[in-house]
Amino acid sequence: MSGVPWGGSEELWYRTARKMQEAGHEIFVNFKWWPCMAQKLANLQNDGAKLWLRERHLSFWESQKKRLTALRHGPSAESWIETMKPTAVLVTLGYHPDRILIADECIKRKIPYAINVQSASSFFFIHSDTLETYRRWYRSAEKVYFVSQENQHKLETNLAMQFENAEVIDNPFNVDPAIQTEWPKAKPLRLACVGRIHFQSKGQDLIVDVMRQPKWREREIEIWFYGKDQGNELQLRELIELHGLNHQLKFGGYVDDVSEIWRDNHGLLLPSRYEGAALVVVESMLCNRLAISTDTGRNSELIHDNCSGFIAAAPTVGLLDDAMERAWQRRGEWETMGAKAGLSIRQNYSVDPIADFAQRLLNLSQ
Repeated sequence: MSGVPWGGSEELWYRTARKMQEAGHEIFVNFKWWPCMAQKLANLQNDGAKLWLRERHLSFWESQKKRLTALRHGPSAESWIETMKPTAVLVTLGYHPDRILIADECIKRKIPYAINVQSASSFFFIHSDTLETYRRWYRSAEKVYFVSQENQHKLETNLAMQFENAEVIDNPFNVDPAIQTEWPKAKPLRLACVGRIHFQSKGQDLIVDVMRQPKWREREIEIWFYGKDQGNELQLRELIELHGLNHQLKFGGYVDDVSEIWRDNHGLLLPSRYEGAALVVVESMLCNRLAISTDTGRNSELIHDNCSGFIAAAPTVGLLDDAMERAWQRRGEWETMGAKAGLSIRQNYSVDPIADFAQRLLNLSQ
């Protein structure tokens, strides 16, 4: 992640690093510097990982010292490789346009490396001037791990190439896979929209446009927003106020224990404009809840339309309204559909993504 100090994109590599630490492997972490270090990075460092913080903003005196003395620990990929001498490298990308400069150093030194693309969209296309550079980075990797087939297709389209070294992997989730969450008895029906409040990616504004229609105003249904603000909470609150929807659209804040959300809500509503693999879909299904979501990321690979949930073909008001309408007309079946969702996700998703991924990485250096 380059825009915030930590995010969901970090969880796979972080938890895998922890597991590999426990197994006795040496871990080196090359991470962007932030004024306040994420606690999970500190945890890795405290347990012996060697942490290298790049792009640090130096004070005046530090910059003078760096100018006068050749510091061994420079900010470059070359310096990191030379100092740490890794036997294998994993590069995790929060978003597909991220540059992979370290790949050139790995290629030069014949160090096997893999790339994990956590999110890809059709909102950003690689410029033709750098197209061959990106192709070299991806083509030279031992493996390119995607979190959905849809993301792989988007990047293949973006780079006008096919990946012969691609695999789809599962991200870790935050509920016990053996969980049995009771069906909420409370009325009215409640849908939870879970994720950072960020219109460009999560599309919460689409919900307001759907719910302002007369037919939805008259129905006994509430939608609760859970998640941290990432730039659009003020607009969301004021849109709700503007259209007089406070009685139906409400805020639940940020909840650490995800399972608590599903004790109170009957289903998930996720109108994302782009995703990698939305963990909230996996978690809601593990808690036996149906999902209403857009066809982006891994959503339609996990949700069986009209069976374990409802898919909107694209993130538009009309198509989201259609998916929500189909769900509303079958509201008496939500509990049964949620049970189908729980069974389906357990059959089609790893119960231990971390152990699976750790083994894949170990295979790189063998």
